[in-house]
Amino acid sequence: MLTEEKIDYLNKIKIKEIHFAWDRYCDKDIILDKLKLYADNARVKPHSHNSIVYTIVNFDTTFEQDLERIYTLRELGYWAYVMIYDKEHCDRRYKDLQRWVNNRFIFAKCEKFEQYKN
Repeated sequence: MLTEEKIDYLNKIKIKEIHFAWDRYCDKDIILDKLKLYADNARVKPHSHNSIVYTIVNFDTTFEQDLERIYTLRELGYWAYVMIYDKEHCDRRYKDLQRWVNNRFIFAKCEKFEQYKN
């Protein structure tokens, strides 16, 4: 579990990127509290584009819940990295979502998924 003490240790080491994971939508409150804690206490802020959150989609979630997580991470300044559960059998929207989010150039230029799809 991420704590202020652990963030202090992270602040003392030289790192290029830090990775987190948000696998289950139902952990939303816990995850968001910890990501905000990190953003408030980290030496290098997430807005510097060095903080990535691996986000599994299509696993016990709706497409809308997955999209909500992507938008929430963006608002907090984190880069999401989408990983599709059961990619072979998923809805085409998930592949489009992954392509949009994981291409940093497109994701930075196109704020909403709906804009990317158009």
